[in-house]
Amino acid sequence: MDLVTPSVGLIFWHTIIFVTLMLFLSKFAWKPIINFIDQREKKIQISIEKADIIKKELIDVENKKKKILKEIHMKRDIILKEALQIKEKIKIKAKKEGLIEKKKIIEETIKSIKIEKEAVLNELKNKIGGISVKIAEKILIKELNQTNKQDEFIKELVDKFY
Repeated sequence: MDLVTPSVGLIFWHTIIFVTLMLFLSKFAWKPIINFIDQREKKIQISIEKADIIKKELIDVENKKKKILKEIHMKRDIILKEALQIKEKIKIKAKKEGLIEKKKIIEETIKSIKIEKEAVLNELKNKIGGISVKIAEKILIKELNQTNKQDEFIKELVDKFY
């Protein structure tokens, strides 16, 4: 039964040892442990504050990034619009230049056709003139041949009557 019910001496010595241990711990161990815990708590608090500051800075940086991205997108859109306007201007200018070049080519073609037409007409007139001369020559030759026959007929008649 000694195990179940402790003796008074045992309780006394345990109490003395416990109180001594408590005094010793409070004198030598608890202050450094409590100081260490306080320092650790301060470090944790400082780390939390730094983390909050960094978090705020990160949010600011994120906001600045979003602003910069918006500005970049706006500038990109402006540049794209300008590029499209320039493209349209170039397109219109190219069309105008194409039309001007087309008109020049058409005018040159019309001039060359007129010149060729005049040349062909002159050639045709010359050929018609040549043909007309040949026809006239043939007619004259026939007429002259007939006049020769008439002269001969007249001579024959004159000879008969005279």
